[in-house]
Amino acid sequence: MISSRLYYASMMLFWVCYLSLLALVVIYAPQGGVALAGFTLFADTGLIATALEAMQAIGLSAFGQSVVFGLLGGFSAASAGLLMFAMMFYVFGEEREQREARPLAQGAVACTALAAMLATMIFFAGGEAGALLALEFGALGGLFLTVMSLGQSHIEPDAVTESDSIELDAVIAEHAANHAAFSAQLASLSRQGAQS
Repeated sequence: MISSRLYYASMMLFWVCYLSLLALVVIYAPQGGVALAGFTLFADTGLIATALEAMQAIGLSAFGQSVVFGLLGGFSAASAGLLMFAMMFYVFGEEREQREARPLAQGAVACTALAAMLATMIFFAGGEAGALLALEFGALGGLFLTVMSLGQSHIEPDAVTESDSIELDAVIAEHAANHAAFSAQLASLSRQGAQS
């Protein structure tokens, strides 16, 4: 079971990094990159050049282009966040949390599908097909396969040993005995107070 969890953790961590980088590229590349610790990151617009050409071909203004890139980046970032929570639930959680990991991963697929649909509409309307569209569909396919494999994985129920249940019964019995003794003492004191 531990090896299965590590496998899914590494697979989902890859897609989290992929989607995060895709979001950063889509957001910062149109602005000429971002300066960080003396380095200029995401400055090359090669990945989004065809997207810019497609949006210019359909007549989108600079504001409209920034909105489209913002939506694409937002969908990718939301997908990465949902997948991160799904990974944490599946790897570190008990049976209930592991079952809740699949809907979170499905939400990540839905966000990626929206980004891929938006990119497809823009590229096809502008008569272009570029690297960004391929990256979006690559992410969609990979996440879909991840969710499919999560659905086929076996989730083991939480292990409750016989000694645990015996200890729990002993604690409950001791608590009940203490409560009964306290009630008896309280009743005795109240009778003595009433008689005096």
